[in-house]
Amino acid sequence: MVDQNSIVVQEFLLESFENLAGISEELTRFEKRPDDKELLNSIYRKVHTLKGSASFLGLQKLQAVAHAAENVLDLVRESKCQIHENLTDTFLKSFDACLDILKSIESTGEEGNQNFEYLIKEFEKYLHGDIEIEVPTLLQDDIVESLKEFDIPQTKIDSTPKKVESVEVAPVLSKTKGDEHVHHPKKVEAPVVESSEEGDSSSAKVGAIADSVVRVNVKLLDKIMNVVGELVLNRNQILQFANNEDASELTRLAQQLNIITTELQTDIMTTRMQPVGSVFSKFERIVRDLSRSQRKRIKLNISGKETELDKTLLEAIRDPLTHLVRNAIDHGIEAPAAREGNGKKEEGTISIKAYHEGGQVTIEISDDGNGIDPEKILNKAVSKGLVSAEKASSMSKRQILNMIFLPGFSTAEQVTNISGRGVGMDVVKSNIEKIGGSVDIHSIVGEGTSFKLKIPLTLAIVPALVVQSKEETFAIPQINLMELVRLEGEDSAEKIEKLHDSEFYRLRGELIPIFRLSEHLLLENEGEELQDGDKATNIAILSAEGRVYGLIVDTILDTEEIVVKPLSRKLKDLSIYGGATIMGDGRVALIIDALGFLNHVDKGHGHKTEQHFNEQELAKSALETDEILLCSLGDRREYGVPLCLVSRLEEFDRDQVEWSGDQAIIRYRERPMPLLNLEKTMNLRGKSTLESDDPERNISCIVVFLRNALFGLCVEEIRDIAINESAVSSQNIDREGILGTVFINEKTVTVLDVHKVVDMQKIGHNYKSAKEVVRNKGRILLVDDSVLYQRIQSEHLKDIGYEVDVVSNGREALDRLNKGNGKYDIVLTDIEMPEIDGWELVQKVRGLSSEKSKIPIIGLSGSMKSKDLDEGQRVGFNFMLDKMNQSSLDETVASLLSES
Repeated sequence: MVDQNSIVVQEFLLESFENLAGISEELTRFEKRPDDKELLNSIYRKVHTLKGSASFLGLQKLQAVAHAAENVLDLVRESKCQIHENLTDTFLKSFDACLDILKSIESTGEEGNQNFEYLIKEFEKYLHGDIEIEVPTLLQDDIVESLKEFDIPQTKIDSTPKKVESVEVAPVLSKTKGDEHVHHPKKVEAPVVESSEEGDSSSAKVGAIADSVVRVNVKLLDKIMNVVGELVLNRNQILQFANNEDASELTRLAQQLNIITTELQTDIMTTRMQPVGSVFSKFERIVRDLSRSQRKRIKLNISGKETELDKTLLEAIRDPLTHLVRNAIDHGIEAPAAREGNGKKEEGTISIKAYHEGGQVTIEISDDGNGIDPEKILNKAVSKGLVSAEKASSMSKRQILNMIFLPGFSTAEQVTNISGRGVGMDVVKSNIEKIGGSVDIHSIVGEGTSFKLKIPLTLAIVPALVVQSKEETFAIPQINLMELVRLEGEDSAEKIEKLHDSEFYRLRGELIPIFRLSEHLLLENEGEELQDGDKATNIAILSAEGRVYGLIVDTILDTEEIVVKPLSRKLKDLSIYGGATIMGDGRVALIIDALGFLNHVDKGHGHKTEQHFNEQELAKSALETDEILLCSLGDRREYGVPLCLVSRLEEFDRDQVEWSGDQAIIRYRERPMPLLNLEKTMNLRGKSTLESDDPERNISCIVVFLRNALFGLCVEEIRDIAINESAVSSQNIDREGILGTVFINEKTVTVLDVHKVVDMQKIGHNYKSAKEVVRNKGRILLVDDSVLYQRIQSEHLKDIGYEVDVVSNGREALDRLNKGNGKYDIVLTDIEMPEIDGWELVQKVRGLSSEKSKIPIIGLSGSMKSKDLDEGQRVGFNFMLDKMNQSSLDETVASLLSES
């Protein structure tokens, strides 16, 4: 028996638990890569350390099991024994036994009553079996003696004369690099232990480790986090008080407190962050064991182990992830014979990937198995009475797939010990949503299923938008906030459209439902105030599980970091709130739960936009639009810049401008940025704002990012952002730098060709023009009837290294593909076009008899609907994307080309 509360034993337990936590994963990886000597040595070192530590502490059962495993590992290292499934099973069982012993020691100080003689006998077969090897007699005697009574005197362990070994002792808390733990070990001499009385030398060794690493109890970290949360609240109150007082010293001290608090908050949160690899590594064993029990061949791919999450969230996602992996093995991956019959490899693949995206951690679990049949789900749901036949006929594929998250829902033909009882998927969803995350599912029948989990980085302190309605304050987590819209002027009320007693707002050509916060929370009816046109309308555009809607509020105050406090148990059934927080003035503000609020107020608005529009509304909503930033130059005429090219709008003091020869330059984001004189470059009438004689006049500037550099377009005035619904006319253009003209608000607007303007500048700057870019990533055919989009997208793709050909409709695209030189790696096509549109184009290409029928095709639209996604998969598109989401398009193109 040992004192489990002693420092030495606690250090031993922490080190041993950490070593065994990763050893199963390493062993299963070594089974797949038996030539990886470094991996084998890592396993051996951990077992050797465990054996030595157990021997020193007199833990005889643990020492015997570890000693036996170490001896057989030594045979494998010397190539006298080959690793195989049965041997791997024995190793895994022995490591599980070691864990059981350690847990018993941790709780009682004893090694427990379990008998692990059978394990050591298994190992003994490899020492005395058919493999002829020389094993020291003393070593065998020690093992046999251990088998009898597990009573091994400490003075006899490893008592043969040996050279003193140099043992690597690594800190328990270590950073990660890639998939492996990166330790900073100390070399310490490990003396041969002659008797149990020499415990003082080991204490000194443990002390050296303790000096390099401080282990902190998680409960203490939680307590510190709560204290920091209170400090943040106090900081917010002091900042608000300082802003209302005319005292410079108070303001200075408040700002200093703000800086210190923010830094402390960041550091404390960092201590709670742990790599997701600690959870992912467990799945190597799960996949191996379950696939063998089901006689399936499954390969597990894991990436992004180094991605970090708050420890509390890491524990919360462990069970949901395990359930998804087990489901992929049981339901997803087919048996080898079935896979072979479907033209697949016998070995299935499960992939787990973690990465940062949009201030969150995204975890994807995907398989290349059966996929989920929407028709099968729908039939099951109707038969169980979960949905009516009428409603089922109008549901989209996404809505049907999400029905697997309903409590008690299952499509399994039979109940197994893994799944089939209808319990689990609803828990997966609810557990992820409890921590502020979301679950999205994508599946193709016969090809596989992918679950995408979005997890916040931490729970305790979150950035939020603070708003007011009827003098009540609310907080909206920024994780759900997409953008803010402010409607002003007499016609602001007319921009809100009413259909079937519901309100909608047309955001870049697509109608989204909007709700009035004060009305639905029964604060007061604000409808009459908004009808007079004197009051601006503020709309917060929110996203919840991919569903976008607007929330009308009275006032938008500010963004703040808020401390999330749980609601009272009496209020737990209010799904519209995700908690509460204390504001700077000491008042309590409720936190709006974006999904809970939508589920509470939505009465089918999302479906009405698809089901109940008349033909005129449908035609209007299908019309693609372009957003144009309107400005004026020195000639006082109206010009436009495509908004998708604009990074920021800035106003610079004239004394900030520097000159390099005739080129104006300003320091922007710690780099020199050229300021372009558009009047001079394009030979326009009038004088540029750069040449103004007024030293007090600031310079209005449109910052654009292209050709892999930032440029500032100096303009006379930035006027507005407008929606253009007409085609760009390229007729009657009298100079370079002009893309064409459009009619906006009954005025002619000249659209600038910003790429051409930049190329016309002879700037000695670190950027490459379109002609200088080495285009070797692939050849793309871009099909679009919009001159504006053709220019912007083709130039962007050229900038990042692709060769691009442009055509205006599907007929021209087919001509290009059928020509001898029509060899393209990918086709990007708009959906709505004259002559042959995108829908007809993809069907004609898939009907070709040549290899060109297999070319990847991406469908693009400015107003993508869920029904478009379903239809796109049916007719043969590889992907359907929003043409305004440039980052998603770039990633998809790169992914498709890398696969091909």
